[in-house]
Amino acid sequence: MMISRPVINGIFNLQNSGESALHAIILDDSFSMSGNRENIQHTVRKILNQIPDKNQLIFINTNGGLKFKGLREDIPPFESLVKSTFLGESVNNSLNILKVNSEGEFTSKELYILTDGQNSSIKALIENSDQLDSFHIYSFIAPKIENNLSVVKLHIVNEILLPNNQMEIEVSVQNSGVANIENRLLQLIINEMIVGQQLISIKSGNTKIFTFKTALSKSGSHSGIVEIDRDNRMEDNRFYFTLNIPNRHKVAIISDSKESSYYIRESLNALNKYGESLIISEFIDFNSPQLKIYEQDIIFHLNPEILGDISDSKIEEYLYNGGHLVIFPHIYSDGNTFEYINNIWSDISNDYKFLSKSSLVDGSYQELNLNSVQLYELHNLFASQNTQDRNIKLFGYLSLPFYPKFTMLQLNDGSPIWNRYSVHSGILDVFGFALNLNWTNFPIKGSFLPFTHYLIYSNTSNKHDIYKSTGTSWEKVLEKYYSNKIYHISPDGTKEILLNDENNKIKVDFLKTPGYHKLYTDDVEIEKIAVNINSQELQSQLLDFEAIKEFIPGNIEVISMNDDILSAIKQVRIGVELWRFFLYATILLLILEMIISNAKKQR
Repeated sequence: MMISRPVINGIFNLQNSGESALHAIILDDSFSMSGNRENIQHTVRKILNQIPDKNQLIFINTNGGLKFKGLREDIPPFESLVKSTFLGESVNNSLNILKVNSEGEFTSKELYILTDGQNSSIKALIENSDQLDSFHIYSFIAPKIENNLSVVKLHIVNEILLPNNQMEIEVSVQNSGVANIENRLLQLIINEMIVGQQLISIKSGNTKIFTFKTALSKSGSHSGIVEIDRDNRMEDNRFYFTLNIPNRHKVAIISDSKESSYYIRESLNALNKYGESLIISEFIDFNSPQLKIYEQDIIFHLNPEILGDISDSKIEEYLYNGGHLVIFPHIYSDGNTFEYINNIWSDISNDYKFLSKSSLVDGSYQELNLNSVQLYELHNLFASQNTQDRNIKLFGYLSLPFYPKFTMLQLNDGSPIWNRYSVHSGILDVFGFALNLNWTNFPIKGSFLPFTHYLIYSNTSNKHDIYKSTGTSWEKVLEKYYSNKIYHISPDGTKEILLNDENNKIKVDFLKTPGYHKLYTDDVEIEKIAVNINSQELQSQLLDFEAIKEFIPGNIEVISMNDDILSAIKQVRIGVELWRFFLYATILLLILEMIISNAKKQR
């Protein structure tokens, strides 16, 4: 039997591929594969070693695209092809590249896919398996990382950021490794200074939230990093963010009369001690040539009827770049006052047309339903304390559309009077009452000043837009530098020239690496942003090897990178020689015979 070598056919029953065979390697170079570099290199080396020199070879990376096409003997050092990225990409795009480059007559086609147990990767293989019926497919699965913590999210708890105010930072840390982690050092670093440390312990597969408390003594831009001690994958041990606390807020008031803007103007002047905190300016409408909308941190708009005159997207552009627009009805507004609000943002519901206006008489009024106040700071602002009634009265109001996600304040009769929308990285606040004593006593209540203060400093660009993710774009409308050459500088120091459009807007189409990215011109830093690995890639679900084998279709052979690669390929391609089974059976019978004879001898 050993001489004649009969075999049990393998899955593919491929005895001799010949020199006109095609071999294709698809390497998943997404971030989830990093940390397995040695396993990947070992697997690629073994695959290449069993491919004849005169066979055609295609090497494709899921993010890097087509890396090589030609004879096996002409391939460059494979180490230059085996690279991971900080991006997340499935094999779909690679299969499209393979389809274009594999046309022709071949005696056989063999496809080697190197990926991990990420749920999205396995799903992509299953969905595309029927399109690869002309290939013999081997899927090599990378093992899970033994020891790995990663910072996946960061959240600023405070609604308002001010100098010398305590700031609370929540950090989400995930244990994506096999081993449980105990007493690992987690640090908070701001402006290259360690301001917080703690030892953390997380079981395998779990995610925990840890809190740091600190304060920033100065306004301006601050660079922050959350860092974990070394482990098997260092690239996800740092999380970058930036905090911007403006030195002086620029506030614009848009109103058609001094009467309409009186209370908001006086409250701003009261908050603007010695003129050091706010730069206040007033305009008649958005088309005023003196109004530089992109320079304003917050805009109070007290005449929404004129929104119908806005035909372009400059307000949406303003909100997209972190602006804050607050809209109050006019003193003489009616139920149609917000009918043009869709000109600001098309995703806002059309329910703003034909709103119900209530005008109460004979001393009647409505009060806030304090149970509807979603924010803790505002609930305390309006709640009665020490027998003092701090609630406000409304004598006239527009009942706004109700959305549980957006409605911030309601009256006792259920009428919503404040909706807040997060538009891109900015805020749009819509109020259902005018700042006039015929509508409400709010402007003369003690809570009006702190409420105005809250509105001024609740801009999302200070606390939410503090980092971006790899794979996303970066847009910026420049306030100046119209004729300058603008550079995008990546964390590794590489430069690219950016072109601005007619609105002096520049765009980085694809952020590829984590760290601090900068805009420069003439040795002047225009802006700096923090970029982190996409949380979807960090939090991807990894399937067990046995589960993968169960889900993968029968026309794809699943092999662990920890297995004997050459033997596994040979067994799938050719089969198993029968004499091996007879040899194993003979050895087993010999052992059994010795055990039985030994037992009889002792008896």
